[in-house]
Amino acid sequence: MISFALVPVAEAALFTFGCLVIHALRRHADVVTATLACLATLLVLMIGIACAPESVAKYQAASVTDFARLDPAIY
Repeated sequence: MISFALVPVAEAALFTFGCLVIHALRRHADVVTATLACLATLLVLMIGIACAPESVAKYQAASVTDFARLDPAIY
């Protein structure tokens, strides 16, 4: 099991490795840019899904009466 004290070291090592990869591929800047843009988009989508308040399946199976109370006196 990894110690929590090693987490910052692992993060720094991963960041440094990423920088080395980007530096090594600087001649292919367009590919690197597109790849990083795709990864950033996926990260934003994953964070959005993780922060969603409730399951979408709940709303797909629901009916109108689950969200609104219709007053028969109005009709």
